[in-house]
Amino acid sequence: MAQAEIHEVLPVDCDKLFAAIISYEEYPKYVDGVTGIKVERKGAGQARVTYNVSMMKDVTYTLDHKEDQALGTIEWTLVESDFFKANKGIWKLKSVGAGKTDVTYKIEVEFKIPVPGLILNRLIKGSLPSMLKCFENRAKKI
Repeated sequence: MAQAEIHEVLPVDCDKLFAAIISYEEYPKYVDGVTGIKVERKGAGQARVTYNVSMMKDVTYTLDHKEDQALGTIEWTLVESDFFKANKGIWKLKSVGAGKTDVTYKIEVEFKIPVPGLILNRLIKGSLPSMLKCFENRAKKI
């Protein structure tokens, strides 16, 4: 299983960043590689989301999300995919002053097909800084 983590302090309001992250249906507009989203809300603090993503090939997968704004966490687990065996992770957000948020993003994935280490590192670790920047930019517009 491949794992990656990124930790940064972003110059953006914590509540706005949380709102940007849980606005799944907006991802195709500003998250690189996301080509389509289908959101099925099951209740407050929960969402089931099907992602269409272009990452060397077109991939579709469904995740269950658990959102807790009071704790500043958004967790997800894989429901189904033709590409992933596992996909789970967490966002941890904490306000660290006016307009600043301490952000930790962790992900663990396992693929159904063998993926060479170089490609795996590029897909998982290499894309995290740009993904974080996408969410930072979106939160600034909220």
